[in-house]
Amino acid sequence: MDDRGFERVAAVAAGGVAGLSLLYALAYLVITPAAQRASDVDEFYRSYRDNPTGSRLAALCLLVSGLLVGPAVVALTRRYQAGARLALSWARILGVVAGFGTAAHGLVTLLGVNEMADKYQTGDAATRAAVAVAHASPSEVDPRGLATFCAAGLTVLVVGLAIRGRERRLGLLGMVLGVDMVVLFLATAAGIGPLVLLTGGLASIVLGPIWWVSVARRLWGSPPAT
Repeated sequence: MDDRGFERVAAVAAGGVAGLSLLYALAYLVITPAAQRASDVDEFYRSYRDNPTGSRLAALCLLVSGLLVGPAVVALTRRYQAGARLALSWARILGVVAGFGTAAHGLVTLLGVNEMADKYQTGDAATRAAVAVAHASPSEVDPRGLATFCAAGLTVLVVGLAIRGRERRLGLLGMVLGVDMVVLFLATAAGIGPLVLLTGGLASIVLGPIWWVSVARRLWGSPPAT
């Protein structure tokens, strides 16, 4: 596969991330019962056992989108690297790492929550207490969304800053999305629920899909003149 062929594959991947972002929002905010977004452990696992579809679909979206992000970030940063080689090289590495971290987050959620739900429902009091502690603890593979929100947001922010001179609209969009995702990470770490919903909704429903569709269009089209 030559470079142009890889860019076409990356364009399809970017389009896939846009679609999965919207599907994630639908799965998490609409299909998933409210009890699974609250802090009550007993209600969470009871609800999950009765209706795991939304949570599983959301986790699957994270898994697949995390795997698709890498090619798109590599192709985009390579295309605009003239004049900002070091910044975009750093963003390329961080973006690929963030993608795999997001995929790991999705996989652990997809497999781990189901196992924990079984233990909580069938275990004794000590087992339930241990599951409750584990449920409240930060994820071992992606604590408080460090990869999914923070690293991914910094990647988009740096790319936006680096390309804004040649692609003003795309650059500004990347900067706004990047800041929004970093704030989402900080709000998640601090447990500020309303701010999480606001920044998360903007990232998954509005800014993220527009960004990735825009990236897909750039990568599918001819490279800009240098």
